[in-house]
Amino acid sequence: MKGVRWCIPLYREDTHPIIRSRMAAPPRFMNSVYADFPDDDSTKTVYLQAPGLTYSGIGDRHVIVWWSNGCTAEARVTQVVQLTGQSGNYSYYTPVAHAQSSSSSEEQSEETNTQISLGRFKRAQRDRLLEVAQAVVYRKDSVVNGCSVWTRDLLQAAVGAGLLAQAKFDEADTQVPLEERRAEA
Repeated sequence: MKGVRWCIPLYREDTHPIIRSRMAAPPRFMNSVYADFPDDDSTKTVYLQAPGLTYSGIGDRHVIVWWSNGCTAEARVTQVVQLTGQSGNYSYYTPVAHAQSSSSSEEQSEETNTQISLGRFKRAQRDRLLEVAQAVVYRKDSVVNGCSVWTRDLLQAAVGAGLLAQAKFDEADTQVPLEERRAEA
C-alpha cells in the first residue's frame, strides 16, 4: 500500500519485574487520539512495520503492529500495538491511536520502512489480537529482550490463536527479522 505510514501483573508491578501486557490506557505523553478515533467494525489490513528497508542486525529494531482507524483533513490515524519504552523500562498500553500528519507520512512510508501486510482482519479478530497482546509476558526491566522479541512472541501467539498463518509469520520474520528471546542478563 503506497504511502502507508506507519499486562496484567503476575505480581504487584512495584515489587516484581515480570509483567503481563496490561490493557491500560496510555499515559498522556503518548498523545493517543483513540477516544476521538476508535476502532470500528470494518475489515482492515493489519501491518507489521519496522524502520528502514534493511536491518544491520545491531541493536533492538523497534517494530509495531498497526491498522488504520481513519483520516482527518490533516492526518491519518493509526491504531498501534507495540511494546513501548527502552531497554530497562518497557510497558504495554492499549488502545493507542496516533494521528500522523501528512508531513510525517513520508518518514513512515513504504519507501523508507519495511511494511508487511499480516492480512485482512475483522473487528473481532483485531480485538482478539489485542487480547493475545495482553497475554504476552515480558520483563519491564529487561535489557536483552525488547520490542522485537515481544512482537515475535505476539505474532507466534497469534499463529497459535488462529489469527495468523504460520507462512505469514515466517515471511514477516524473514523480512524484518524478529529477535528470538534470550536469557536475561
